[in-house]
Amino acid sequence: MTGQEYLDDIRKSLESGRRQHRMGQNVLRSFGYVRRRSTAISQINKTLNELGLIADPPIDSNMPLRNPRIRFTLRPANATGSTEAIDDSTVADPGVNDDLSDDDDSDESNLPEPGFTVSELSAASQTVERVSPNAPVNEAYTKMVLGKYSQLVVSSNDQPMQQDIKGIVSFQSIAKAQMNGNPTTVGDCIAAVPHAKSDADLNSVVNELSASDVVLVVGLDNRLQGIVTAWDLAEEFAGLVNPFKRLGEIEMRLQTLLERRLGKDKVAEFLHDQSVSDNRTIESLEQLTMGELQRVLEYPSHWDELGLAFDRGVFIAALDEVRGYRNRLMHFGDPLSEGEMTLLTNFCDMVREIQL
Repeated sequence: MTGQEYLDDIRKSLESGRRQHRMGQNVLRSFGYVRRRSTAISQINKTLNELGLIADPPIDSNMPLRNPRIRFTLRPANATGSTEAIDDSTVADPGVNDDLSDDDDSDESNLPEPGFTVSELSAASQTVERVSPNAPVNEAYTKMVLGKYSQLVVSSNDQPMQQDIKGIVSFQSIAKAQMNGNPTTVGDCIAAVPHAKSDADLNSVVNELSASDVVLVVGLDNRLQGIVTAWDLAEEFAGLVNPFKRLGEIEMRLQTLLERRLGKDKVAEFLHDQSVSDNRTIESLEQLTMGELQRVLEYPSHWDELGLAFDRGVFIAALDEVRGYRNRLMHFGDPLSEGEMTLLTNFCDMVREIQL
């Protein structure tokens, strides 16, 4: 089932009088995405507009992936392009966990399997600079230096289809051509590069980049839509590693805080009495989960004993949010939004202020 078909089924259900709520992650999956990339957001909203649908909360970089579920309504016929939801008494309030028997979210068998595709990469959807094969070599060289590009796509068309692409020209291909003669046009310096479909598994790009410096990305319409390098891939994975690093630092600092100010024995006894330690023997506070850390910290007498300058309610609420992020990230299919990453970063910075 394509994203268009997924949303069209929602539209048909609404027209028949059935309420429609969906998890954001399933909306993304229907379009072949995992993360809330700008490309995914743009594509989904374009389809929503074409089908006359309104989403609440809106489909954007901060859209919820699981809860609350996204409520879909029909746009009034006289409100083309409007973002206001239709006032329909048959549609349940989105903040109420009402009877969702009209929804189809429980049946995910017709959705694409969750996983990272080439389209998840930022570089897989961007303006690609090109040069004509008949252009002088110094034109390509000048464009690369001016734009700080490592390579340019070689094509006679401004918006080339896959079959229009001759290859790429790069500093390396120019140097290689000069070693073998006196190239005058870009066509004398072309290097062949692999192509990847935007909906292909991300591993296909990783494998191609092991043998090539560049992979060109073509969309489902066979039109060139991006160019991916090893550097782009490294940046993407660095972005995925960053939240794990911050979560690890938060856990380590809170474990150390409890060790030094409460002591292992007191924490272990508390968790045992609360029946949250699975009756295991706690040899070190490094064993504690973030949920257990939260349980110890939020206990009023412990908080007083720790002597922290922060407000307990606000601190624990933020820690609870962070704990939810950690649980999601462990599945590696629920990445953080920009707003969530900001909260995680700010909370990590706040924990760093605690003198250990």
